[in-house]
Amino acid sequence: MSTNDTNIVPRDKLAKFELTEESLNSFRKNSNIPLDLYNKDGQILIHKKRNPTEADFGKLLKFEMQGVYFLISELKKSKAPGQNDHSYLEPGRTTKLFDQEKTSRFAKQSQALIEDLRKTSFSSDQAVFVQNSVNELLTDFTSNPDFELGIFNILEILGVAGVSVESELMTKRTVVAMGMKVRTKKIVNEGKEESNKKDHLSLMMASYLADVGYSRLDIKNNPKLTKEEYAVVQQHPIISYLMTLPAPEIDSHVRTLILNHHRPYRGNGVNNNFPDPRSLFTKLMSVRDKYNKDVGKERITQDIELQLHLQENNVTSASFEEDIAILSLASEYASLTSNQPWRPAFKSSTALKMILNDSFFSYSNKNIRHLLDYVGSSLTNNENIVNFGDFVITASVDSERRAHFDICIVLEVGRYQTRPKLQRICSINPIFQKGNKFKIADFDLQSIKIDRRKAIMDLALQAGTSRVIYIIDPELNPALHEAVYKINMAS
Repeated sequence: MSTNDTNIVPRDKLAKFELTEESLNSFRKNSNIPLDLYNKDGQILIHKKRNPTEADFGKLLKFEMQGVYFLISELKKSKAPGQNDHSYLEPGRTTKLFDQEKTSRFAKQSQALIEDLRKTSFSSDQAVFVQNSVNELLTDFTSNPDFELGIFNILEILGVAGVSVESELMTKRTVVAMGMKVRTKKIVNEGKEESNKKDHLSLMMASYLADVGYSRLDIKNNPKLTKEEYAVVQQHPIISYLMTLPAPEIDSHVRTLILNHHRPYRGNGVNNNFPDPRSLFTKLMSVRDKYNKDVGKERITQDIELQLHLQENNVTSASFEEDIAILSLASEYASLTSNQPWRPAFKSSTALKMILNDSFFSYSNKNIRHLLDYVGSSLTNNENIVNFGDFVITASVDSERRAHFDICIVLEVGRYQTRPKLQRICSINPIFQKGNKFKIADFDLQSIKIDRRKAIMDLALQAGTSRVIYIIDPELNPALHEAVYKINMAS
C-alpha cells in the first residue's frame, strides 16, 4: 500500500482496536467484521465485511504488533437498532454489574441511616445492619462471573433512584472503592479471594461511614467557604470516627481508615488534606481524657489510645496507605459525578480526567493506576480517557530529584491506559499554587522547549519514573490544548 494514499485518515479520528483472540472469535462466530480497520498511519487494512475468510484474519494478525485502529465515528454509524456499541469487545466487558433494584434499595437505606444519625447516636444494631448491607453488596459483586471486566452502572442507577446527595455520595464511594480494592487485590493476590474478604469489607465499611460526621455539621451549600467554615469541615473525619465508637462491632482498623481518609500521602506536609495531624492528636487526647473519667468506657479509651499511637509513630503499612488512597479517590469521583447546589454533576470521563490532572501532589502513580487501569473504563462504558492522538503531560524525576514535565502525543494505548506509547513534543514548566495543599494550577506556555528529536517512549516497557499526570483536554484547558495543537502541527 502506498504511503501517498489520498484516503489516509487523520490519527485524531482513530482509536486503538484491541485485537485479541476473543475479538477475532467474535468476528468468526458472527461471520462479520463490523468495522473498517486501519493501520497506525490511517491506511485501510480491511473494510467491514460479511463472511470474512481466514485469509482476512491472517491479514489482520500481521499488523497485531504495529496496532490496528478503527474510526471513532464508525461506532454510531454501524450500530443497528438494539445493538451494543461495544459488541466487538471481549465477553463480559459489556455486562452491567449492579442490579438496579438492589442498588436503589441500598441507597435508600443509606439515606434513612443518615436521617437517623442526625437525631441519634450510632448504635450496635445500625453497625450490624451496615455490615450485612456491604457484605451483600460485595457478595453480589464477586459472584458475578464478569466482575473483573463489567460496567459499573452505578451512575445510571442512582440517576433515577431519587435519593439525597448524601446517600448518593455514600453509595458511589462504597461501590467504587469496592471495585478498586477487589480488582487490584485479585491481580496481586490471585487465588486468595476468601482470605481477602475481610480486607474488602473493612475498606467498604470505612467508605460507607467516612462522611457520617457531616450529619452533625451545619455547613453552607457553597464551594467558597470562609476560613472558619473550612476549619469546621476539616473536623468531619474526627466526628465520623467518634460517632462509630459506641458500636464495638466496628473494627479499629475501619476507624483508622475513617480518621485518615483525607490523607492519601504519608507525612505532615501541605500535600495532605485534613485533618491536620497536630490538631487531630490534640483532639483525640482531649476525648481520651474525657472518657478516662467515665466508668465502663475502657474499650473506647483503648481504641483512642491505639489511634494516638498510630498518629504519633506513623506506623501504618503499605496496604493501609493504598486503602487510604482508594477511599480518597472513590470520594473524589463520587463528589465530581454528583449534582451539587453550586454546580451540576460532571460526566464520568470528565471526572476521571479532573482527578488525574489534580493528582501530582495527591496520589502516587500506583494509586492512579488502581483507579484508571482497573476500574476506569468500567466507569465510562468501556471508553478510555487516554486515547490515540490525545495530548498529555508526563512527569519524571531525575537522579538529583528534579522533576521534568513533557508534553507528548499518544501513539498507542494498550490494556493499561496509564502506560501508553508516547511521542515527545516539547518540555514545559508547571505553574504551582499553594492553598490548602499544593496543586498544579496551569502550565507556562512561555517555558516551552521543542524536542526536535521527537523522542518516543513506551511507558508499558519502562520501569522508570515517568508517569502521565495531565490530559490536555480541549474543554478543561482550551488555551493549552489550542497552543499544543498548533505546535504539533508546525513541528
